[in-house]
Amino acid sequence: MDAFSPTNLVIHDISVSNLLLGEARLMRLLLPETWDIDRGLAPPDMSARHVRGGAPWMAAGQAWYVLYHKTHGWALELHVRISPKGKTPPSDPAETLTIAGHTAYLTWHTRRRGLPWKRHDVTFMTVTWYCPQTERHLSLEFSGWCPRQGFEQIRASLEHLRCH
Repeated sequence: MDAFSPTNLVIHDISVSNLLLGEARLMRLLLPETWDIDRGLAPPDMSARHVRGGAPWMAAGQAWYVLYHKTHGWALELHVRISPKGKTPPSDPAETLTIAGHTAYLTWHTRRRGLPWKRHDVTFMTVTWYCPQTERHLSLEFSGWCPRQGFEQIRASLEHLRCH
């Protein structure tokens, strides 16, 4: 198992752009150095942005990314959803964690994916929280065929994420 500590994290400043709305920050994601991030299959879809704390932030929209482990070949899809209003926390989160000083809720579930004759179980880890500094509700959904160990490495790094 790869050792994880806060000292072996790599900063990934993620921003999005829109022809009409311009550039906006999404978040600062810190990942273990054995993980990297790339754009997903679809481009980011920003429908609103606002300025908070002197910086432009994506206020509403979605973005898709792929996280991959450089040595093990694991991959996780990341679907980011941003909305301006906070939603009620899940009724049965698996755990709570702190992200940038905010209480975040983590849930796990599996879903069957694939062609009807070749369906398989896919694991989903969803983390949601509200950031009052940027007035945004954030939802990060990680999914894939990655072993639980990979999900846990990403989960541990989320406590270092910056949303404002």
